[in-house]
Parts: sequence; C-alpha cells; structure tokens
Amino acid sequence: MKQKILLQYYKLLAFFAKKYLQKHNPIIIGINGSVGKTSCRAIIHQTLQHYFPDQKIYTSSKNFNGELGLPLSVFCKESRTPNIWEFIRTLFNFAYQSLFAKKKYDVIILEYGIDRPGEMDFLLNIAKPDIGVFTALDAVHSEQFGDPNAIAEEEVKMPLNTKEVVFLNNDEPYTHQIINSIKIDKLTYQTTGAKPNANITFQNSHIINNTENNNIANSFELTIGKKNHSITTNQIGKINHGYIGVALAITEILAHKFQKNNPLQKEITLNYTLLPGRMTLFAGVEESIILDSTYNASPLSMRRLIDTTHQIKQSFLFNKDNEQNKNKKNKQVRLALGDMRELGDFTEKEHRLLAGYCQGIADKMFLVGESMKNYFLDEAEKIGCDMKTIQHFKNSKLLGNAMKTALEKLSLKSKEYNQENKSPLKRGNPANARRGIGNSEEVIILCKGSQNTIFLEEAVKILLKNKADSKHLVRQSEFWLSKKK
Repeated sequence: MKQKILLQYYKLLAFFAKKYLQKHNPIIIGINGSVGKTSCRAIIHQTLQHYFPDQKIYTSSKNFNGELGLPLSVFCKESRTPNIWEFIRTLFNFAYQSLFAKKKYDVIILEYGIDRPGEMDFLLNIAKPDIGVFTALDAVHSEQFGDPNAIAEEEVKMPLNTKEVVFLNNDEPYTHQIINSIKIDKLTYQTTGAKPNANITFQNSHIINNTENNNIANSFELTIGKKNHSITTNQIGKINHGYIGVALAITEILAHKFQKNNPLQKEITLNYTLLPGRMTLFAGVEESIILDSTYNASPLSMRRLIDTTHQIKQSFLFNKDNEQNKNKKNKQVRLALGDMRELGDFTEKEHRLLAGYCQGIADKMFLVGESMKNYFLDEAEKIGCDMKTIQHFKNSKLLGNAMKTALEKLSLKSKEYNQENKSPLKRGNPANARRGIGNSEEVIILCKGSQNTIFLEEAVKILLKNKADSKHLVRQSEFWLSKKK
C-alpha cells in the first residue's frame, strides 16, 4: 500500500516537472549509465559554466536522479526531508511553480538513474534530452534486474530517445549493439585510450606531480573530430579524459546554439570540483597520498581506479618521456577495499575476479566486508598472493586505524634508515633497497567500496593529514553519522 501511494506521489511530481519544462523549453542534457554518471555530469556542468558565464546553466549539487530525484532537479530543489508534511509542501510548491514560476535556467543537466525495470520509461516521460551522454554499464543493480542484459536494455532507452545528438562510450560493448539503431547525430568517445577510432580521442596521458606538496595534475592530448587540443586538468583518471572531451564537444554545440564564436583554444586548462567520494586527492598522514573514491563501488569502477592508482605510482618513477626520474621517491600502493554491493548472483564471481586484478599491483591490501572475507581472501590465497600483505577488518574504522599504524611504522623505518646512512659510504646500500627501505618511502592509498554498511570514508577520516579535510568527505551529515554508529 505504501509503495502504491509513493508511486502516485512520484507521478504527480513528474507531471508538474514535465509541464514546467514544456513551458520554458530549456536545453536538456541527459546522462545515463550504471557507472560514472555523477562525475560526468559535474565535469560537463563546470565546463559549460566556465565557457558560458552569461548563461544560466543548472545541475543539482546533490546526487538526485531517479523517479523522485529527477523532478527535484527540474525544480532546483537541493534538499529533502522524508516526512509527510515535507511531501505535501513539495507537491503544492511544484504545482504552483509549474504554472507561475519564471524560467530558472537556459540549460539543465539531468542524471537519469535507474534501479528497477521500467524506471527509464518513467524518466523519459518527464523529459527526453536534447543532448544525451551514455557512460558505461556494469553489473550494479543485478539484484533488482536479475540479469545484466535487462539492465542494458533499460539503460539504452535514453540514448535511443535523445532528440538531437548523443555521445556514446566507444569502450562500452553495448554502444556497438545500438549505434546503428540511433537515427540522430551520434559521436563516440574514449574512456580508456585504447581505441583510436572514436570521434573524440585522447593520447599521451601523463600525470604531473609536484613532489614538494604532493599536488597532482593530468595532461593529455585531446582530439575532437579533426581539432587537436592540449589539456591540463586537476582531474586524474582516463575515464575523466573522455568526459572532458564530451564536455568540450558539447561546448562547441552550445556555442552554435547561443550564436557565439567557438571558445575552445589550442591549449586548455580546466580545474574541477567533483562531489565528495569521487576520485578526490587528499594529503595523508606520514606524507601519504589518499585517492578517495568511497562514494560507491562496482567491478568496472574498481578496476579503473586501481589502474589510475598504478598510473600515479608510475608518474613518480618516470617522466612523460618514460625516462627514469632523478631523485625518484619510492612509492608503495596500498588498497583499502570494501564489498561491492547489489551484484546479486554475480557477487562471488566479481569479488574473486577483483582479487586476481589486484595481484601484483598492491604492496598491501586492507579489506572490509563479508564478500571480501568470503571470496576475495579465498581467491587471493588460491592464486598465490602473499597473504601476509592482506588483512581483513570488521569495520572501516578498525581498518583505518590499522593502516595508520602501518604507515607510522614505515615512516619510522625510513627515519632509522636515514640516521644509519648519513655517511656517504653507506648511502644506496643494496641490502636496504632489497628490504624495501629508502629515504623517500611514501605511500599512495586507494580507498573504495560500496556505501551500504561499508563506509570507507571513515577510514579516510583517520588517515587524513589535515583533519579539517573531513568536511570534504562523503556522508558526513548528522543523518549519516548517526546511521554509522
């Protein structure tokens, strides 16, 4: 009964949202896929704001999507309180705005998120996007759908119903199944750098690090059609290269719509602020670097973040010409990984595959969650991982404290090494090198896991060098903090 009432409530909100959009006719950019939607949305939004400061460009600052979240985004509602009086106020407010509110934005960027069959039809009935972006598919929400093919069939409805132009991930297999069915303009883009036959491609990705303060940036060469650009950005990870390429291509499209000159230059510098828990870099204790991706986790996003962490490590050892850096710093990779949830029948398989993927990349692994315990650990032992380098913990706070202690011990070893090797004759002792002790031993930490009961951001909080940075972590509201107790 409760679910039926909620569905009717959502239908009313959707009706008012649809009427508002029909009345004001903004340009609608829609983003969908089972991974990468929110980061892609933030990159597109901030890029368009940068190039079109005189236009009203809106996207929700929250992770609002789905049958409730999309109408909230249409009316620029940035918060919600789950009680009956708030529901009633929201209903009447949206009804009023659909009739009398002025135009709030020229462009709105919406996230089409689904977690059950039929939900995409509901969202597309509210608004079919003028410009669509299809990110990637993964096994998330398999519990609700039962079959990844069912997820794909639901997700691809958005690109198939986009009105003007759609951007398709060339590294996503389903792109090639639907591309010939799309009758509007379509552009493909890369997210791995492995397939140069896309319309938007990148190459020569190089992480730039400042060893004085652990600042990290990314540079790469971007090609949009026949135009080449040199990009420098604070966003790391090849998947974000693809999203930046899409954002700049959309910039060109909107420049034409707004009757403006193409604002893109040959050399472009773009800095972004993504939502908490999505590939954010922090300074950690004992000069460590933390890559915080604790918002959520799926098999694909796990693998890509592990690749990015390895790329960061390599950037400290080699320059962009693949020559060994002088005064290099020894970098260890330590992974703090939590369960990947909502995988249904694929839970065991995906956690076992992840164990194999991590082999040979991480110096130490710290795990939390039942699936990590039951499947990842078992598989790691079967494939011959050094089990002394892998630990499992009951919760994320225990994991964080153990990682901090391990970092302190490593730092102490480095200090002892420096004291013992002050003499020029003792510097560069091969025996010490074989023991993994150096005068510049530093650690890159990746923290990633699903949100439901895992909450690896609490481990990040313990590892932060500057405790004030905890306000930039995900799920720090009173509601979430009380839920974690």
